[in-house]
Amino acid sequence: MKIVFTGTESTYKSTLAKAIAEEFSLTYVPEYARTYLEEIAPGTPVDPMPRKDYDCIEEGQLLSQRNNGYYTHNGSGVFDTDGTVLYIWKKDKFGETDSLLLQIPEDIIYFLCHPNVEAGMDPLRVDAQRREKLHAKYVAVLGELPNRVIHLNERTLEGRIAKALQVISTLLDDAV
Repeated sequence: MKIVFTGTESTYKSTLAKAIAEEFSLTYVPEYARTYLEEIAPGTPVDPMPRKDYDCIEEGQLLSQRNNGYYTHNGSGVFDTDGTVLYIWKKDKFGETDSLLLQIPEDIIYFLCHPNVEAGMDPLRVDAQRREKLHAKYVAVLGELPNRVIHLNERTLEGRIAKALQVISTLLDDAV
């Protein structure tokens, strides 16, 4: 089972992805943008982000997906974001549409995190005031894909974890 937690910033994606990966003993694949901005190129401006840094993030994210079975039939793992985030980010920040970022395997299951929770303080987050507008873009993009999308709109982290656990358990039971 390949699961992707996606959505706007500050909606518990990383925490959810780690918790679900641990619960089901699946590989956790972190968001490459955070790795890049915190470990590889700390101090990179994020608002606006230089295009060369975005390009490095896109390349690193796609490589991480490839290296962790994202494109492998019957692969498994829990991904903290994927190409959908890059697609929306590239269009929003650079005005470019890149359909290659939406070449998503049909067996990916999305958990779309709604921005109805308080935005946490983080110097890498720059769109806290625009989360609802950006969320609508995620809904539209995911609505064009053939993938299953589960909406996590519970107002607490615990509620979102409980719903994700219940949905995944049901999907595993149905697969047997």
